[in-house]
Amino acid sequence: MIMDQQLLFLDKNYKILCAEQEFIIHPAVFGLVPLAAASLQCSFTSTFQIKDYRLILDELILGTGDLINYGMKIAANEQQPIVQNLSVSYNGAILVGADLVKEYYMKGNLTCFSYQRVVELIFEDGVLITTIDHSKAMSRIRKNIELGLRSLYKSRDARLIKHFINNSFVGDYKTFLFDNSRLKYIKEMKKDYSLTNLSKQNKRIE
Repeated sequence: MIMDQQLLFLDKNYKILCAEQEFIIHPAVFGLVPLAAASLQCSFTSTFQIKDYRLILDELILGTGDLINYGMKIAANEQQPIVQNLSVSYNGAILVGADLVKEYYMKGNLTCFSYQRVVELIFEDGVLITTIDHSKAMSRIRKNIELGLRSLYKSRDARLIKHFINNSFVGDYKTFLFDNSRLKYIKEMKKDYSLTNLSKQNKRIE
């Protein structure tokens, strides 16, 4: 379970709402938790920024509860295991939002149109290649709800809103159906963060 993900983009802080393949980065890649199905739900926070069009992981911190669960107990005055200042090798889309207008929920989840500013960022090998501003489309959804033209409590309206959102976005933000698929993706991700590749990436951002 990702506790929180933030991104600094064009001097503005955004909340990362979702990413293709679910994870931009995962603690198992760095050996902070075992590469196993049980660790897929570990809690962690991460902050990113875009520097010279490159996606940079400023900091990843593993939740303290998970440290205990995986036998990684630390003293109260010790710092939690973290990863800092790392160029991220990511392919796909990331959806971010800023400036919460009102909390709208669908199936218990806070919706993307709850935010005034909604942007889709497309990356290739960790490099930002395009951005798509969906703020006007999200405003349109809110306006229709406020005017009573659509209701989140009506299944037909909810389906139409979901269909509109899915057609608007470039990225496919569907979650994996099976843990095996998640593990396979993280194993492939781990190859990008071998000691050799990490050395090359660190040179890029120095």
